[in-house]
Amino acid sequence: MNETLEMPTLYKRLSKVGLPPKFIQEKALPEWWDAELENNPVAVLEAAGRIAKRLGLDMASVLDPNAPITFNKVIRPKFKKIQKNSDESRLIVAQGLATRVAEMVTYACKRPFVGMATDASEIRNFILRNNPYIDLDAVLKFCWNNGIPVVHFSEFPKGSIKMDGMAAVINDRPVIVLSSNRSRSAYLLFIILHEIGHIASGHVNDCVLIDEKIIKEAEDKEEQEANEFAETILFGEKNKYRWGKIPDSIQLTRMVRQLGNKDMVAPGALALNYAWQTGQKEDWVIAGGALKIIEPVANASVKINSYLEKELDWESLDTDSEEYLKLVTGV
Repeated sequence: MNETLEMPTLYKRLSKVGLPPKFIQEKALPEWWDAELENNPVAVLEAAGRIAKRLGLDMASVLDPNAPITFNKVIRPKFKKIQKNSDESRLIVAQGLATRVAEMVTYACKRPFVGMATDASEIRNFILRNNPYIDLDAVLKFCWNNGIPVVHFSEFPKGSIKMDGMAAVINDRPVIVLSSNRSRSAYLLFIILHEIGHIASGHVNDCVLIDEKIIKEAEDKEEQEANEFAETILFGEKNKYRWGKIPDSIQLTRMVRQLGNKDMVAPGALALNYAWQTGQKEDWVIAGGALKIIEPVANASVKINSYLEKELDWESLDTDSEEYLKLVTGV
């Protein structure tokens, strides 16, 4: 005789995989759910199905009260970790939730994927044909016009390990998911270009690639290639600038604005490059101050998802998927 699925037990089983009750209640349960329904076996069964669908969980594992809950399997997860020997399971929740969002976004993308150059300089030149600068807006237009969705998603359970970004090929098209909570455009611009580098270099042809944190000192060859690809799109070549000591944020702001006009790149990206290249703590403080001057009101994730709102065919999604995607992307 099959056991009845009970909500308290389901909450405990979900908690074991890093999905606590509060997160389930806020993000995964449908709008019609009410706590009084916990004693209704039919309602619990339907709610469990919605939870599995929204979060990308294996349906059979969720509905079996005696089974450990698992995420749907992806082709091959590829984890780019800060510490090479750290446990990959730390990122399973981030990978599972982000992959589910990526699936919905690629399914509802209006434009066909038309391919993309594999040379960074060619991509830079292509972007500059229709834009005065390499900046966040220009790169977002490039991605969406080529049928490459970009989504900002950071609605992870409290305490779970997050990631900077993810790149994958899902539903026969590349997709980029950003999860960094950085508010200023320069940071998220570099992450997008880094993920474009992974896609163009063939790093994600048969996998979902998760970047825990994008750093200059990466020893991984693919991470180095993606960093160099991003630098070349931004500046025309890698390691282009040889920065001297700059005393304060105001001086740096003046310098990067002049360089930005000359080299057709967002000043914020140059300020970030200054700190990236020197690597000194005090220079990161100076660069941070310059970014505040350049972009005093910053909410880059909202800008990214404003493109998502316009570019998706929302009616192609079922009602529950549309409700969940709008909830977790804020559109």
